[in-house]
Amino acid sequence: MSNILYGLNIALKAMLSQQIAIQVTEHNVANATTPGYRRQEAMMSADLPHIFPSLRANVVPGQLGMGVVVNRIRQYNLEFFDDRYRRALSESKGWQMQADILRQVEATLSETSEDGLVAKLDAFWTGWQALSNDPTNLALRSDMLERGAALAKALNWRAQSLIRIRQDQNALILQRVNEMNSLASKIAALNVEIVAVKSAGSAPNDLMDQRDQLITRLAELSGAMAAIQENGEALVSIGGHALVIGATTFKLATTSGNVSSIYWEADATAFTPSRGELAGLLQARDGIIPSVLSRLDDLAQNLVAQVNTLHSGGYALDGSTSGLNFFDPTGLNALSIQLSSDVATQPQRIAAAQQSTSPADGNNAVALANLRELLVMNGSTETFNQYYTRQITELGINIQRAEAFARDRQDVAKSLDALKEAVVGVNLDEEAANLIKYQRAFQAATRLVTVMDEMLDKIINGMGVVGR
Repeated sequence: MSNILYGLNIALKAMLSQQIAIQVTEHNVANATTPGYRRQEAMMSADLPHIFPSLRANVVPGQLGMGVVVNRIRQYNLEFFDDRYRRALSESKGWQMQADILRQVEATLSETSEDGLVAKLDAFWTGWQALSNDPTNLALRSDMLERGAALAKALNWRAQSLIRIRQDQNALILQRVNEMNSLASKIAALNVEIVAVKSAGSAPNDLMDQRDQLITRLAELSGAMAAIQENGEALVSIGGHALVIGATTFKLATTSGNVSSIYWEADATAFTPSRGELAGLLQARDGIIPSVLSRLDDLAQNLVAQVNTLHSGGYALDGSTSGLNFFDPTGLNALSIQLSSDVATQPQRIAAAQQSTSPADGNNAVALANLRELLVMNGSTETFNQYYTRQITELGINIQRAEAFARDRQDVAKSLDALKEAVVGVNLDEEAANLIKYQRAFQAATRLVTVMDEMLDKIINGMGVVGR
């Protein structure tokens, strides 16, 4: 018959295996609310059986089992869901970043308040209309200069604010680039640890959870993707360019100046993310804000040209001067538009008349007021007010679109995350049931030890001495 001590060995292995299973369950429960944690399970299997010599085959009819062992600590994982989730999340972050910057631009233009540029334009045209009714009134002339100066300052302030918003993104870019380099270094360090643990035959599940969280954050920033190699290393890339390979990282850097650009430090090639926070930030900084500023410049340039053309053909109050500019002709953009020195401090030199012999004539002021209705913008298809109003409307539409896309991608990411959590997340009810199961198995193993102890006691102390 088989050695009775086999039973003790089987009971011991059963106790140790169930104890490991209980510890893994405790670890799951402890991390039930830990972000990025994936539940684990002690995978058990029957130990290799004991094979008796053939001379005893008639006593032992077959192989005898040797109990249970824990082969590995399994981590539940769905890499396919990870890739889809990170892609949706990075797209959501990109659109959200773009929407946040566009809202700053919208607040700068201030078209929801009385200080809006449309209101300033209306006040400017109304001032010329009022002056045409009483061109000899110096108070109206001074008021006209104030309205012109207010319009020029409104354009100046908006241009300055847009330039400042654009430059402020440099700090965000530098912050994101530094964070990406730090994340890459941490992932490379974890790669080394994970490979070492796997080569020793263990499962570095918690280390892989940490690395997955870092990769997810990289995806939020830049749309990074990861491929897990057979040895456990993660190869991280962005747009086909490697960021992490094993223990090696390829860092990013930024240029200095008012508008920084991002490049790969190793080969100096430009970094152009297609998704993530950096993609949204760069799109807003280098695409949308310059477009808004360019349209403000077009408005200011045409305003200066149209007003000066009419004003320089009119006559001042004394009827003796002509060729005077209302706006400085060198201020051909929103940042530099200002009143001309011809009239800035001399309201009597505003050319409201069309005839030098009739200083009370307000026909030139009427012509200037009528600029409100002339189609002089966008290829002679829009008025000044219509042109600017359309830009504000398009900006609002872009904000709504960015927010809608951000919500849409976020909903997709949440849905994918929920599906993934159903598999890899910790279910406390399931863990409680497992805990009871492992506890009962452990108790049964301890009872087996007691049985073996009683059997050995009977054999050693209860069978007596031979010959008596």
